[in-house]
Amino acid sequence: MFRMLILAVLCAFGPAGLSVRAQPAALAGGDDIQVLIDVSGSMKQNDPDNLRIEAGRLLVELLPEGSRTGLWLFAEKTVPLIASDKVDAAWKQQAGKALANIHSRGLYTHIEDAIRTALSQGFKGSGRKHLILLTDGFVDISKDIMQSADSRERILSEWIPKLQQQDIQVQTVALSDQADKELLEKLAFETGGWAEVAQSADSLQRSFLKMAQKAAPKTTLPLRDNKFDVDAGVREFSILVFKTAHAAPTQLVMPDGNKLAKQTMAANVSWLESRNYDLITVRQPAVGEWGLLAEVDPDNQVMIVTDLKLQLSEIPNFVGEHEAMVIEAHFTDRDRLITRADFLGMLSLEVGLDQQAPLKMAPAGKPGFFQQSLNGLALGKHSLKILADGKTFKREIISEIQVVAAPISVEREIDAAQRRVRLLLKPDLAMVDPAGMVVNAQVSRDGKPPETHAATEKDGIWQLELAELPPAAITKVGFNVMAKDRNGKPLAPAVKPLTIDDSWFQPAEPPPGAAAHAAEHGGHGQHDAAAVAAAEGGHEPAAEHPSAESPPAAHAPPEQSHTSAEPTNWWLVGGILLAINLLFGVGGFFIHRYLKKSEAEQHQRLLERLS
Repeated sequence: MFRMLILAVLCAFGPAGLSVRAQPAALAGGDDIQVLIDVSGSMKQNDPDNLRIEAGRLLVELLPEGSRTGLWLFAEKTVPLIASDKVDAAWKQQAGKALANIHSRGLYTHIEDAIRTALSQGFKGSGRKHLILLTDGFVDISKDIMQSADSRERILSEWIPKLQQQDIQVQTVALSDQADKELLEKLAFETGGWAEVAQSADSLQRSFLKMAQKAAPKTTLPLRDNKFDVDAGVREFSILVFKTAHAAPTQLVMPDGNKLAKQTMAANVSWLESRNYDLITVRQPAVGEWGLLAEVDPDNQVMIVTDLKLQLSEIPNFVGEHEAMVIEAHFTDRDRLITRADFLGMLSLEVGLDQQAPLKMAPAGKPGFFQQSLNGLALGKHSLKILADGKTFKREIISEIQVVAAPISVEREIDAAQRRVRLLLKPDLAMVDPAGMVVNAQVSRDGKPPETHAATEKDGIWQLELAELPPAAITKVGFNVMAKDRNGKPLAPAVKPLTIDDSWFQPAEPPPGAAAHAAEHGGHGQHDAAAVAAAEGGHEPAAEHPSAESPPAAHAPPEQSHTSAEPTNWWLVGGILLAINLLFGVGGFFIHRYLKKSEAEQHQRLLERLS
């Protein structure tokens, strides 16, 4: 009894556990980004001032150092503008000069050859792969329109499956209304990439900014009313400022009130200026509030280099109309997950969708993680803003998603023992006329060329069966659906591709508390539950209450299991409890005063330790 009281006192005053759990470091330099730029003759009309050069320079500056990148020009054939290599300061300087060779003298728009060249000569790494494609036209490879039509069909039936097989996300930019937007959107959707339409050459820079964000997301600082706060953990920031015609020269206001302009000579400041934007980089910036003297623009951003990073789970670019999307966030310090209770206690995270009121993120049930679910999203593109406020620092990530109509749902039936998957495609009869609907699937497996399979219809459901899927292999399935709507108009419903791996054949996780319940009721109960679960397809029976005839000593405290015990001195126990209460009261008073006085200093010291 006395030992338990002493142990309680020690536990009450003992230090709380603070932990930083190791996370697998991101693959340094693993990203592979290939950029294809259209130089066909039609660009003379759609980009008369050759603004592709300035847009290309912005893209080059936003590329992450350490990634492997190549730039290509394509028209009737595809040629390298700068060879694929590791991105560093020397590569960026060389690429900036090479971009001056962009022209508009090509005869055709051979998109198939551009994709083929990038896949065969560009991609060499094992990390994430992104293909950025800028064009203003349709597939055009010959004066014979049938040859061009065949080339376009090969992109859809052969090259998209190959891109899927190699996990290459395609980001497309359509310049002008003459571009084949249907093909470009299909390339983006089927590979999980992104599609943008630049209404004019002047908007190319903004489109390339979004391409860079999709290929290499960057952590940013919130920019509100042209002001942003730099904390001690920021080693460098780059602020991108979009300008209008005849705008006054951009300036930065430092925390001490002094101003930075392009003419300012400072060793830690770099300034890239163009007609439509400024990109200003400040290394080892002063801590405090900075100001921007320029027009307010929603696309202006403050991108930072820091060890203290807000990280997100992968956000899909495309979401089904009735699909819920879960956003999960955590912080890392030097790529290690932070689970320290004092740090997490400072954090407040929220998700903003478009102009709606932000939603607060809640702990995700695992140390260090926060999450929020978004439901009932309207069709179209949406802006996402994830903001983390740590009282003495802030971090922000901006992204875009597109909600697409889902007139065809896909369900799965899995035979884990035989490693067989049956996919069931069910059309929404309010939108799709099932008569004459055709569903073809492109199936890609590791090390094998893509195969086309036709789904069979039965009772208004189209079925596709994939049998004997080998272990430790990945199978990708893309869909091509041809149908008509209820008015008889042709319809090509978009169906999200699927990736089948070993996780499809793993048993479902047991419900929370099941393991503890099984352990509590002994090994025999575990065997019985397992047998019933196997018989009923993995569902465990409801927990049974212990029998009333069970001996109570089985769960009694150790003191009650003895037949004799020493009498308790309750006066002594009362004295000890009174002393403990006094100790807590006096100690709590001084601790409260101390914590109240030094809270800000503790936050700052924590940030300094993390950074």
